[in-house]
Amino acid sequence: MELIKKEFAVDEGQKKLSKASANFLAFVEKNPWSLEHSRYSDLLKLNFDAGALQLWPVFIDQRTKNEIKEAGIRIFNLIRSIPERLFGNDVEKLSTYYNVPPDIIKIYLEAWNGDYLKTLLGRGDFIFSPSGLKCIEYNVSGGLGGWQVALLEPIYMQTPAISTFLKEYRVKVHNKNLFESLFEHLLRTALDKFTEPKGDNEINIAIVIPGFDAMMHSLGPVIGLANQIYETVLSFSLKSNHLKGEVLFCDFHHLYVAGDCLFHRYNSKQVHVLVEMYHGEVPAEILDLFRLENILLYNGPITQVMSDKENLALLSQHQESDIFSPEERESIRKYIPWTRQIAAGETTYGTGKVKLEEFILSNKDNLVIKPVGGKGGEWVFIGRYNHKAQWKELIKIALRDGGWLVQEYIESFSYLFLTGESGYAKHHAVWGLFVFGSRYAGGFLRVLPEKDTQGVINTHQGAEKTVILEVEE
Repeated sequence: MELIKKEFAVDEGQKKLSKASANFLAFVEKNPWSLEHSRYSDLLKLNFDAGALQLWPVFIDQRTKNEIKEAGIRIFNLIRSIPERLFGNDVEKLSTYYNVPPDIIKIYLEAWNGDYLKTLLGRGDFIFSPSGLKCIEYNVSGGLGGWQVALLEPIYMQTPAISTFLKEYRVKVHNKNLFESLFEHLLRTALDKFTEPKGDNEINIAIVIPGFDAMMHSLGPVIGLANQIYETVLSFSLKSNHLKGEVLFCDFHHLYVAGDCLFHRYNSKQVHVLVEMYHGEVPAEILDLFRLENILLYNGPITQVMSDKENLALLSQHQESDIFSPEERESIRKYIPWTRQIAAGETTYGTGKVKLEEFILSNKDNLVIKPVGGKGGEWVFIGRYNHKAQWKELIKIALRDGGWLVQEYIESFSYLFLTGESGYAKHHAVWGLFVFGSRYAGGFLRVLPEKDTQGVINTHQGAEKTVILEVEE
């Protein structure tokens, strides 16, 4: 037990999350059986298609929730303001910069005038560090990874180690189901468009998933849960006492267009709201329905503009500009690490100017290089994990090819999590924080042992995912 007591010293980052976070480690210290993977059988037997699970959750209090909520919403609002603030909503400029066809930009410009940007679905990737909470990436897409993890919160709470801890320490968890937040948001947006003041009304939601046919069996429980939650959301709608609807999980080939409306092929139900998980790729005939305002589309081809990694570089580069309010400039300074497109010439750093190529080379251990179009942590290079010769070659490639960013390296606080069959170790973490429209909707963690020699905290590089449990204290 002496070894356990020594190893379970709680780091500053873990203490900051909540009292329950530290108390859980005290519980484990007194109950070594909670280190055994066999005690988490309900989680281990899951056929989980979104990467490996970390069997310990993370506990946050209201103060921490308020902090991550504010950061997630503020950065999302700033990203959504970029087309107007930095490009003046100019079709040609936006098309050229983001490499998106002008006709797509035109369709969405019309929607922007109707505040469509304010309704989009997003997820920011943040790191808690000694320098504060920092956003390293922001994904604005209907196909946001990690949503499956949030659905596992009840299973985590039912496992013996977690349930015993919650009972002994009288910890109350009050998470809101991610689907509930999503459906409330989608319904709120759809009510005025698709319902009449009197009579029966119906709003059906299609969630379009690539390769759905092969996943249909494993998604059965999720489909059932989603419809139960949607039925509850519909029953609490104040718009109509006769509102009904269904959540239809499918692929695009399950849908068809008839009479300027969208329908599900197998039950002929009209689709009013479509959430696509194709990272913005949508058939032209469905995009036409969005243009005609006959469906609501989340998020569609605008994903290519809103999820572009260069958006953080644009905000960082213009953080002192008068196009942003004093409060917005403070948010950029507070939450966004220094980020630049890699190009020849000078740029600003702090209060001065630097030659970018020389600066990147001489500050290797404090920087990260990554491609604008990278996904899943691919081709992300953390300077301190690369030899000088490799780093120099990376800079050369980035300058030659274009489409690369350099960003200040943000090192995560340390958190203790399970590892191996019955052990534990210090991990670094990335917080995935969902925002639907202007509402924080919850999140999840990706965690990776500190001893990992790559340092990229992504499931494709071996990171595990776990739930965030919001507790009362």
